[in-house]
Amino acid sequence: MRKETLWLAMAGMALLLGACMPGMMGRGHMGGMMGPGMMAAPSGPPPPVTPAPTVTPGGAATVSYRREVQPIFDRNCVVCHGGQRGLWLDSYEHARAGSERGPVITPGNPDASELIRRITGVSQPSMPLGKPLLSPGDVAAIRRWIAEGAAKN
Repeated sequence: MRKETLWLAMAGMALLLGACMPGMMGRGHMGGMMGPGMMAAPSGPPPPVTPAPTVTPGGAATVSYRREVQPIFDRNCVVCHGGQRGLWLDSYEHARAGSERGPVITPGNPDASELIRRITGVSQPSMPLGKPLLSPGDVAAIRRWIAEGAAKN
């Protein structure tokens, strides 16, 4: 077959394909930007994406929940908040679950955490109810634990 004939045959095929399959030719690449009707219609919106867990701000944890924070709760809070008064602080899971009013711990943000607001007297009634506020060292440990992301460690 001569070059001219081959070229004309290829050009004719391209024109034929372009007329029969609009959107497939003239895009400068293969496999993208197909025209209407070339593929089945979408079956609806994409499924919801569950966000991957993110790292909480604060860097490496230096405060241990198990060794430092839970003992503070046990000494000062669990007498009332060990299954009573709408908030349980007898375990990590309960502390993170919060109360019927919502979360009391905002990981990475101690100032937005109601727990900190109560143990420092910013929100009333201050905790522990009817007793002196926690020691500055205990408050600092809980604050730092929350700032570090409130990890279960």
